[in-house]
Amino acid sequence: MNTVAGYSRTMLTLGALLGVTLGGCGSNGSDTLPRAVVQSFERCFNADDLDGCLKLFDDDAQILPERGPAVTGRDGIATFLKDQMTPVVSFNTEADMSLVRDDIAIEQGHYRVRDVRRGSDIEEGKYMHVWRNRNGEWKLYRVMYNTDVAPPTAVSVAQAEEEEQGG
Repeated sequence: MNTVAGYSRTMLTLGALLGVTLGGCGSNGSDTLPRAVVQSFERCFNADDLDGCLKLFDDDAQILPERGPAVTGRDGIATFLKDQMTPVVSFNTEADMSLVRDDIAIEQGHYRVRDVRRGSDIEEGKYMHVWRNRNGEWKLYRVMYNTDVAPPTAVSVAQAEEEEQGG
């Protein structure tokens, strides 16, 4: 099968899964992901186990960060995760739902990032994981997170220098 046809089939399957989920029909004939699969990324991430995290990703996986381009490929994902991992922060997820159809699964939930030194939450938001079953093993195919609170942005109400000089 060529890459374009495979991509189209995957996107159609994903679209159908989302349509069933959003249409409220997700409970008929669907299974959920095993708890060990749902918790696997959080467990590896919090243990600062980069190799363990990378083993969870499919060969053509992507991380779709809130700000910035898609992170693609093993090297890109490794760099991204390494930059995010630190023993002073814990990452906690709670799946609100998962839906399995054939070899594709969607997991949606909410997350919280905690500064373990201070004992306070520093970020919270929503996430979605798309998993693919490869030879009986669930692999992360797409990972997307977004915060509930936007980071502060510095905004100035002062006139631009050109305007002040009559330019």
